[in-house]
Amino acid sequence: MRRYAVPGAVIAGLYVLNRFVLVPATGWRLLAWHGADFLAGGLMLCFLNGLLLLSRRRPAERVLPATLFLLACGLFWEVVTPLYLPRSVGDPRDVLAVWLGGMCLLALWRFGDRRRRT
Repeated sequence: MRRYAVPGAVIAGLYVLNRFVLVPATGWRLLAWHGADFLAGGLMLCFLNGLLLLSRRRPAERVLPATLFLLACGLFWEVVTPLYLPRSVGDPRDVLAVWLGGMCLLALWRFGDRRRRT
């Protein structure tokens, strides 16, 4: 469980730092929009894998299952959410940012696994 809880906490901390410190201090829109979506992709993967582990199921640590999950979340976020939340705007680049965030976390997990084996 630590494998998912620690990165999830770090990502949540980075999101809070981004949202309440970096964006107001810099006004840089790339951090505000795509940076938050990038972090959300990793956080979604941590959350999913933590729940799968608790339910004694295999975590989504392969590229295809993680990709399908992240794209489904990103598409929901960018297509469905603007239908019920008026201040939300759909942006296809955000789907890419969510996917990239999850894939970067997946790559970090794999890199860590390889270092532990050697």
